[in-house]
Amino acid sequence: MKTKLAAAALLLASTSLGFAADLATKAPYAPAAVWSWTGFYLGGHVGAGWGTTESTLSSINGALGAVPVGTALAQNSRSGFLGGGQVGYNWQSGWVVFGVQGDISGMDVKGSTTCVGFVTCTTKNDWLATVTGRIGGVVADRTLVYAKGGAAWMHSSDSIGVPGVFESRSSTTPLGWVLGLGAEYAFDHNWSAFVEYNYIEFEKKTVAWDLSPLVGGGTAIANVDIKNKLSIAKIGVNYKFGGPVVARY
Repeated sequence: MKTKLAAAALLLASTSLGFAADLATKAPYAPAAVWSWTGFYLGGHVGAGWGTTESTLSSINGALGAVPVGTALAQNSRSGFLGGGQVGYNWQSGWVVFGVQGDISGMDVKGSTTCVGFVTCTTKNDWLATVTGRIGGVVADRTLVYAKGGAAWMHSSDSIGVPGVFESRSSTTPLGWVLGLGAEYAFDHNWSAFVEYNYIEFEKKTVAWDLSPLVGGGTAIANVDIKNKLSIAKIGVNYKFGGPVVARY
């Protein structure tokens, strides 16, 4: 009897030791990492811009007084490239993502057209800044589709002249509104890439052009209303600070 009890005790002890050894050799369970768009981010972009500049005579002083006020001088098409950076913050609640973003871009968007007979009107835009709010939804795991809207500022240089003879130039920084659509994909814990389209319309600004050379030395100052519209298509990357959210069980 004692022999049987000893054998049973040895069998139980060996089984327990083997089970404990198996537990010791197994790796601990790691909770899954859950992606979240919440956090600050910083990035860069490149793209193209195109649009129109409408110029209309609002008043004139001097020898060209016979030109009717309200005359449309030109509708100038312009296009070119841009590049810059953006910074923002996203907050995710369920599948909905809210955000705010600031962008600034250097631009080389320009165009020229004949506006009065042999006189040429030229517009050149060299920088653009926007501040927008964003709202979007997460689809297909790590893809964010969003809409955005807010305010925009653009530096515009407008001129009138005869190439090689004279030029009158003025610059403005009009305020405008912007609406946009985009999609962004998180291809890493911290990195994402996006594609985006924006439409921007700016307030009317009045500039003064000296047209005296056209009247043989007399005085001719034209006040001209300038209105810019701009479309932008761009691609870029963002770096989000902080890693994914670790799920707790």
